[in-house]
Amino acid sequence: MELFGGLSLYVLLGLTHEREHMKKLILPMAVCAAAFAFSYGINSGLDKGESVTPFHPTHIVGPFAGKTECFPCNYQNRPQVQAWINGDSAKNVAMIGKTLEAAMAANTASEFKAMIVLVTADAKGGASMAKELAKENNLSKIAISVLNPKDAAVKSYKFNTASDVKNTVFVYKNWKVVDKFVNLNADDKGTKALKSAISGITAH
Repeated sequence: MELFGGLSLYVLLGLTHEREHMKKLILPMAVCAAAFAFSYGINSGLDKGESVTPFHPTHIVGPFAGKTECFPCNYQNRPQVQAWINGDSAKNVAMIGKTLEAAMAANTASEFKAMIVLVTADAKGGASMAKELAKENNLSKIAISVLNPKDAAVKSYKFNTASDVKNTVFVYKNWKVVDKFVNLNADDKGTKALKSAISGITAH
């Protein structure tokens, strides 16, 4: 018996069976792939033990306001934190900023320093955001800067600019990354973890 352009019923039945067989193979593979991605999570930024490198963001707030100073170059081996932001909520960034501001005030003996880096192609909008962030949350000690996503530092720091990566926080001393947080949720649990990491690099 011939059907549909000369194909026999037996051939059609064979193709149908093959498609069903492929579905049975593909579905478990897709599930495994999804599970693999979930188990490893989203990665962004230099790993522990890797070194931060010089770069020159545009500083909007803080000790280098109006300049393009290299933050790690100026503070060298001192304990430091850089929080790179990529479309995170204003509330979460504010909480990260307040945590870093308080840490700087509490760790003057170890000369702890901190900077928020707003990664955005909109330099003017980023500058306005930085000023508003500082004004509304009384941030005067930490540096707040703006960096274009095409800047070479984005690649050097292995910063993931995907839309689901809202922030990457580098905790380092002597230029070496000691800890990092990806998509840090600055609630009680998150800020406690960040404070603990800062304590680890400021302890004498």
